[in-house]
Amino acid sequence: MNTPIEAGIEPIRHAVIVEADQSRTFGTFTKKLATWWPIDSFSMEPGKVRDVCLEEWVGGRIYEVLDDGRENDWGHILTWEPPRLVVFTWEVIEGPVFTEVELLFKELGPALTRVEMTHRGWENLAPLLSDAYLAHRSGWPLILGRLEAALRA
Repeated sequence: MNTPIEAGIEPIRHAVIVEADQSRTFGTFTKKLATWWPIDSFSMEPGKVRDVCLEEWVGGRIYEVLDDGRENDWGHILTWEPPRLVVFTWEVIEGPVFTEVELLFKELGPALTRVEMTHRGWENLAPLLSDAYLAHRSGWPLILGRLEAALRA
């Protein structure tokens, strides 16, 4: 039987609509990651993360800062078009080949934004990583739900 990756897996897609304008939504995602990201369960070293940073330029890093000052890279910015689009590599899953996450922030109204997340490139990973795909497929709705809740607060 083929694993999902061997079968040519589709990108993971999830979207939420938040009650905030496009700039605020984009800024909350990029500038305030540590305030809403569930770092206790979705980080490289749960329980040790002090901050999550995103460098706002192509080539910039997304990384967690640990209590002891060490840093773990989550990825690197591939596309930076505030407040509409950010694309980054996802390096949480060991390389040498990484997946990519795209977040598109669509303005629906003065205080309404649709956040569309696409996590692609799974077909480039080894079949043994199908468990990582399944974990990410169930994790992204929780993560974007936290963003939605942070913007509601």
